[in-house]
Amino acid sequence: MIGVPERSWTVTIDGVDIAVTAKRVRHLRLVVHPDGRVRASVPLRTSRRTADEFLRGRIAWVRAQQTRLRASGVTPKPLVDGGTVRLWGDDVPLRVVRGHGGGRLTADAFTVAVADPADAAAVGAAVAALYRREIKAVLDDIVAKWSAKVGCAPRRVTLRTMRTRWGSCTPATGAIRLNPELAARHPRCLNYVVLHEMVHLIQPGHGPAFQSAMGALLPGWRDIRSELNGRAS
Repeated sequence: MIGVPERSWTVTIDGVDIAVTAKRVRHLRLVVHPDGRVRASVPLRTSRRTADEFLRGRIAWVRAQQTRLRASGVTPKPLVDGGTVRLWGDDVPLRVVRGHGGGRLTADAFTVAVADPADAAAVGAAVAALYRREIKAVLDDIVAKWSAKVGCAPRRVTLRTMRTRWGSCTPATGAIRLNPELAARHPRCLNYVVLHEMVHLIQPGHGPAFQSAMGALLPGWRDIRSELNGRAS
């Protein structure tokens, strides 16, 4: 039998653009990303009218989340000399100089040496490399801590840039993938995502058993999830 195809559209409500995708999910979901973008996922057979009515009822929440993100400094800032880089929830002064060697983190700044200081892509690559180094420096300890508590360990943990996810897991292979941009957030967020994906090794879904395991291991995990995703229930 041929399934219902995915479809996408954009709706503007009170001046807020929302990208909507009808896909294989059970419930309507709404996410405000750190850069202020708003995305919604709806079950495949949901009509556009039903989806749009749901979103109109959540628009006040969306605006509140966008305001909170701007106030918290989470919204990405231009990576230019004299600006800042977000690292583990704090703003680190950014210095961009002409030269070679990439980025170097010191106690008072993150200095990037590139051939052209105006090359935003090169500066961004240096920041991305910083995030990967920072996560790798703490990841083994976090995985070891949760492995002892969960009762199993991932066979492989890799870092992968993902546009819409902080982490993912393939229980069949024991592989976990983490978004390196977690290094921009408070350390509790990386701690939560690692645990979330490791619990998926024994509980593939997000049902009661998964939620019970998360609650036993990390009370308050829902608050961290909301902090990380800006998600409406």
